[in-house]
Amino acid sequence: MQIRKANSSDLPEIISLLKASLGESLIPKSEELWNWKHVANPFGASPLLIAEDAGLICGVRVFLRWEFRQGDQLIKACRAVDTAIHPDYQGKGLFKNLTLSLIEELKEEGVEMIYNTPNAQSSSGYLKMGWEKWGKLPLKMHFNLNLGKSKNLSQSSDWSSITGLIQKIEKTEFDSEQIQTNLVSGYLHWRYVSCPLFPYDFVSDGESYLLIYRIKEGKIGRELRIVDFFQLADFGKNEKKQLNTRLKTIQKNESVRFTSYSGLKFTNDLPIEMGIMPVMSIGPEVTLRKVAATDNLLEKDWGWSLGDLEVF
Repeated sequence: MQIRKANSSDLPEIISLLKASLGESLIPKSEELWNWKHVANPFGASPLLIAEDAGLICGVRVFLRWEFRQGDQLIKACRAVDTAIHPDYQGKGLFKNLTLSLIEELKEEGVEMIYNTPNAQSSSGYLKMGWEKWGKLPLKMHFNLNLGKSKNLSQSSDWSSITGLIQKIEKTEFDSEQIQTNLVSGYLHWRYVSCPLFPYDFVSDGESYLLIYRIKEGKIGRELRIVDFFQLADFGKNEKKQLNTRLKTIQKNESVRFTSYSGLKFTNDLPIEMGIMPVMSIGPEVTLRKVAATDNLLEKDWGWSLGDLEVF
């Protein structure tokens, strides 16, 4: 058996292996999704290893490149995402071998850490390979008690109308001391506009703030899930009032049962009106793994948004 870096000609067989190993589930296995996630990513192409036996690709392990920033400090990271082992090769340690081999390669590139949000089934395997539990993101929920019939008045957001604002946000040096995603040029368009998984919409005045959300169908009704929020220096009381008025209109038009906001920005005077329910630690569980970092990752001042941690 040979472990090697993949090349573009391997992609059709990789997609077939993902389907055979994982099925389609809620996330389709397609070349379109793969190219968006692992090729078009503004942080760079994904590092990828495959295991090959007698000409057959029997294992795939890939990390998604990411960058964080804390002030002037850039933190190179990866997110552990796609992995697949052919059913005939499962239970033989191939997943662990591929994962640890890829980590060794990342050390040479100066990648400091890997993060992910594993499910209950995969969490124990990651912990055995050196991952540590950071904990669950706080989650704030607000239920709409005056739920009416959907008026379907909301239209899909015209992202082209806020091109200037997006460029302004990506060029702004935010003064937060928290560690947040490095907003490189093209990040917001890649992450939200061209994402093939979910349709994202926004609320904005086009000048001082941008709230990004998606509507999600659930067992208890429609959810308005806020995934990211950016405010610039000229965001004030009038803009805050406008933002919350527009949100209420969307909630009504879309028959939203509840609105959710998960992340680490609740201590920063969140301008979104989310009712009196307490913040609960029931969001995605985050795990971290050192690669080249020397300090304690668990004690760092993280400022994740849900957009950084959504499963995709």
